[in-house]
Amino acid sequence: MRYALRVLALVVVVAAGVGLGIWWNRPPEVRSPQEVAALLPAAGDGFRANDESSYDKVSFLATVEDCAPVPVVQQFRTASSAVFKGYTIGEETSALVAIVQLAQDDVAPVRDALRSAGNCQRPDTSGGSVWTKIARPWFGDVSALFTTTDTTMDAEGRFVTNIGGGPVWTFTMSDEWLVAIGAYTSPLQTAADIYPPMLAAFDREVGTNFLQPGESRGGCPPADVAIADLPPGALSRQAITQLQSMHDLACQNRMDAVLAVLSAPLVVDDGVDGQVDVDDPAGFARILESRAVYRNGAVTYRSGDSALVFSTLYTPGAPPLGWDAYVRHCSTAEPAAARLCEPDPYGPLGGADWTAVLAERGCGEEYPAIVHSRFQDLTGDGRPEPVLAVNCDLADGTRLREVRVYDGGSPPDSPRLIQALLGDDPGPQGTGLAPATVTLSGDELTVQSWSWPPDDPQGNPNLLVTDGFRWQDGNFVPEWRDVEDVS
Repeated sequence: MRYALRVLALVVVVAAGVGLGIWWNRPPEVRSPQEVAALLPAAGDGFRANDESSYDKVSFLATVEDCAPVPVVQQFRTASSAVFKGYTIGEETSALVAIVQLAQDDVAPVRDALRSAGNCQRPDTSGGSVWTKIARPWFGDVSALFTTTDTTMDAEGRFVTNIGGGPVWTFTMSDEWLVAIGAYTSPLQTAADIYPPMLAAFDREVGTNFLQPGESRGGCPPADVAIADLPPGALSRQAITQLQSMHDLACQNRMDAVLAVLSAPLVVDDGVDGQVDVDDPAGFARILESRAVYRNGAVTYRSGDSALVFSTLYTPGAPPLGWDAYVRHCSTAEPAAARLCEPDPYGPLGGADWTAVLAERGCGEEYPAIVHSRFQDLTGDGRPEPVLAVNCDLADGTRLREVRVYDGGSPPDSPRLIQALLGDDPGPQGTGLAPATVTLSGDELTVQSWSWPPDDPQGNPNLLVTDGFRWQDGNFVPEWRDVEDVS
């Protein structure tokens, strides 16, 4: 009897062990697409769910095909449990979300693909998309973080003519779950801000670890677009993502694309030049990984003996970013270039409220009127004078198109106008001139302007007019003019 009880007890223990093992190794609960979708945020709390028909598997695959890791794309292509959803967040950001539950056999291949993924360039007939893997702290068990840049080619497909920031794409795993989020068009920090409210319910309801600290490994360090002391609205979102794109393209040795956003002749070590040779793309990228500082209209990145300076004074959208200077060797640069390495390259008047100042001249206040600007000490008092190319609509229906020179020693709340140039000049075709760029070199000022034919005054300009002036006795005196047919 005692022996029988011992055998029975042993059988019970073995059975319990087997049952526990079966429970421990049970397949994960498979959730339906409807259950998965219910774990994503609904409308409210800053999220506005878009019409589901506007974002589906086809549009997702078309966006990530060729550059996202292949095993990752395959899961979203074939798994019946995949869920796709689109959101509008705040005023400017849209987010596309795709979530899939992996089979156990697929967990390791997908995890390995995220870890080993790298940079990607996807060309097409008009330019293409460049994906840059970013190494930085992120979320989840395993992550792969990409910033993307769209490039545009010329009509013959030979040269990059423009770049623009694309979405930030993040692929993150937790246990058997894989989530992809594309944030359009936003800097990395915006994508990081989206993550917690987007996936909080998954961690809470499913027991995943999407919000635990993680890291995306194996790529370029990120650009630092958290510019110190930058006033709200001083740079558009487009301009900030373009800073990010310039850095990422330099990381991929695509300086041809970086130089495509050159908005005007740059100030370089030995003066002003429209053709810049960047022989150290990695060093260029490192400058943009430093912390930039805003001061009086200028955003300055400084790393070692090199500096990059971007202007916040340009009319938004054309161009989105004013790239003013690339000084490779501040310690040995000519004075005009070395000045731009200083903490306040434009001086106090760089921070003037130019919208209000030009409103006194009649410019509408809805849009900034400054097309291009240069700052240089012309009067010898050590304070740089603003030389501004201005283009704005006036209340009487006409346009103000001229170059305006202000006294750098006057107070920022009431800059004193020294001289206005070209505003009354009929130009070679009698239709006036639209100044586009100003270049200062010593006491010389060069202005490039557009001119239109009489029968098409608001259409495509057909002449590029270049005027040379010299600073003399407190004014710029005209010295020469060159006219080039660009039709």
